[in-house]
Amino acid sequence: MRPMTMMTKIGVAAAAIAALTFGGRFISGQHGVQDALAAGAPASILGVTPGLNLGAVPLGLPSEATAKAMLDRSIAYHHPQWVDVPMGATKIHTFVVYPTLAGTAPVVVVTAKGQGLSDWVRAVGTEVVSEGYIAVVPDLLSGLGPNGGGTYSFSDVNGLSAALGLLSPVEIQRRTEAVRDYFESQPGSNHKGAILSFDWRARRLDVTINAATQAHDAKFDLTEHAWHNTLALLSPLAEPGAMPQQDASTPKPKDDATESASAARERNAAQEIAKRNDIVPGHFGGPKKSVDQSPRKGQWFDIPVTISTGPLKMRTWLVQPLGNDKAGVVVIVQPAPGMDIGEAPEKGGGADWLRAVADQVALRGFIAILPDLSSGLGPNGGDFDSFAYADDVAKALQMRSNADKMALIRAARDYALKLPRANGRSGVTGFCSGGGQAWESSADMPGVNAAVSFYGAPPNAATMAKIQSPVLAFAGDDDPGLAPRVAGAAPDMQKLGKTFEFKIYPNVTHAFLEHQTLGENAIRNPRRLAARHGLFCEIPEHHNNQQRELARHARASERFRGGLLQRLGPLHGLNSCPA
Repeated sequence: MRPMTMMTKIGVAAAAIAALTFGGRFISGQHGVQDALAAGAPASILGVTPGLNLGAVPLGLPSEATAKAMLDRSIAYHHPQWVDVPMGATKIHTFVVYPTLAGTAPVVVVTAKGQGLSDWVRAVGTEVVSEGYIAVVPDLLSGLGPNGGGTYSFSDVNGLSAALGLLSPVEIQRRTEAVRDYFESQPGSNHKGAILSFDWRARRLDVTINAATQAHDAKFDLTEHAWHNTLALLSPLAEPGAMPQQDASTPKPKDDATESASAARERNAAQEIAKRNDIVPGHFGGPKKSVDQSPRKGQWFDIPVTISTGPLKMRTWLVQPLGNDKAGVVVIVQPAPGMDIGEAPEKGGGADWLRAVADQVALRGFIAILPDLSSGLGPNGGDFDSFAYADDVAKALQMRSNADKMALIRAARDYALKLPRANGRSGVTGFCSGGGQAWESSADMPGVNAAVSFYGAPPNAATMAKIQSPVLAFAGDDDPGLAPRVAGAAPDMQKLGKTFEFKIYPNVTHAFLEHQTLGENAIRNPRRLAARHGLFCEIPEHHNNQQRELARHARASERFRGGLLQRLGPLHGLNSCPA
């Protein structure tokens, strides 16, 4: 069995966070999210069959009461994705989370009989990913709900129960295996997998192993050690030596020589970051303080926008450089977990890390604009700060179409370009899903002069063909679901005649700019920030005597200035950014 790493168990104090009873209400589209949350319960608690009491759960698994806390805990470290998996004419809406490790990993699909896409099933997925597997949780009701929706499209509990009852075992198997096969074929998978099917009425866990060297079924009674026995059964699927990264709260094993050298580099880089005001702090390292103390005073305001669901007011953060010079516009796009990136929403505040990023962009002489893509999705039509739980923000975001999100990004860019100080040039940068939307903006938004993607997925071939500006992409090789896709985009971009450069960094995780305590993320961050600003304009070299490692990383920025930037032309129309 693999050791637990990223996820530590939530204590009994968190038990009151979630309740499975909610007056029979279920989400119905965007307005259902708003209504459900306004009624006083987190939307993602919904989706458990009424009267189904899990009772005592095996050691290592979340209970009904702790499921929500587990999801909130996980989202800060594992950015979830929501993928529509094709199955003929149907698309299976699927929650997927990739582990933090180098190499490839097995796919583990989790389902529960008699449940929709509930918090509890997704929380089990967070346990699966913490063990180093690609966790996949499909909504088996996809396409069977009102208006072709899934679990969250039902307006009452009776309709949900009826739909669950109509799913035959054959159809459940067909859908589950289609999802498993899809993810086994994707980059980051080692082409091995398993399906875990919980049946709480029978108190049984069915396990189906799918691998060339191991293909069989097993059944476990849901007793105390069922989960540990299941993990032992799954362990041969993993690649030898594959190990999930640890979070900052988990003690590390005793260093060998390699680990000691890496740890020393981490410490030196962290000290360097702490001394510099041109590098955004880590997500848990004081970004609010850096924003509060900045001489550049940003502001929240609303931009009226109309999208497919109707008009709304988009909450937006704007910060401009000091002085009165003309400046280029940089749109900053949030990651999949939302503006607070997994931290508990704070009414009237929050988005501290992203606002710190915006401040650094403004320090370099740009107009930085940060739109809230969850605007209007909260209780009573609220914004990101109106949700009760971090997981609720991420869940609401996935219910908004990508086309509508791109419309919001475009509205933010267009607003900023009309400001008196705007010089008419613009770029887009983003993180995680926002990194993917930065790619897409270069194809979807006329006039974008540059796009920089941090751990974001490249677009499909049709969108890639329409890219009109240089693109720069960063990823870490401990991000198995993404790094191969970024590297694999290079030949396609070259074939299409696009200007593209990328870097995959060793021993670096997903969300490396936020999580500077994982792997060697802190070591790489000075380079990343310099290179991002460098794509938008040439910036002066920052000399220091801290260590040769940082100097070596800085040479990458030199290559950007000598190559990509000469082809690009700075957004400022100047030779360098203001100090």
